Amino acid sequence: MALTSLARRAVLRTYPADQRTLSGVRYEAARVKALVSTRLRRTPDAELLHLGCGGRRVEGWLNCDLSGSDYDIDLMAGRLPFRTGSVRAVVMQHVIEHLELREHLLPLLSELRRVLTDDGAVWLSCPDLEKVCVSYVEDRGRTLLEDRRSRYPAFTLGGVPTQHIVNDLFHQRGGHRNLFDFDLLAWALEEAGFSKVERVKEGDLLSVFPEFPERRDDAQSLYVVAQP
Repeated sequence: MALTSLARRAVLRTYPADQRTLSGVRYEAARVKALVSTRLRRTPDAELLHLGCGGRRVEGWLNCDLSGSDYDIDLMAGRLPFRTGSVRAVVMQHVIEHLELREHLLPLLSELRRVLTDDGAVWLSCPDLEKVCVSYVEDRGRTLLEDRRSRYPAFTLGGVPTQHIVNDLFHQRGGHRNLFDFDLLAWALEEAGFSKVERVKEGDLLSVFPEFPERRDDAQSLYVVAQP
């Protein structure tokens, strides 16, 4: 027998939907919408790609994300719509940790290698597995927490001990799939066909592309640049 509207509301009050589940449903719906949109629209030519841009639009770049961007795209689709050898530079800041390593990230990195020019480069950043572990061992995450608060003064763990910041970085409410240290990320890039992978800092990225807004997140982030 079907539940009445009143009964459904009573059930939801008693068993509230898990927010991760709801977020996952919305995310998958956005993926479908982006995939359909990509197939129906002409792909713009762009030498500079800013992938996973979120609300950070950078002038002069094609700012791409799952929704609400210059050109909506699903980075987990396994195929980028850009022409082979047409892109001079790609920047992805704090995106790759949201992707499953073998199922989604390796195919995406291979696609980045395909669309990149022979003298192009991919700039990546993500939470640094090594820095997270060192902070946990040395001060139970206090360094990480202080770094977060220096950039976001209102950030709080809600009274939970400092080591909970490690859980936030590893899981981010279910959004993070993997953390990387340099060796793991270098392996993934080399598997995808990149021959030169270098650990850098945010300042190195900004010296080449000063139009990017500063994140000031070296204390907890791994930055790399990869070339064919």
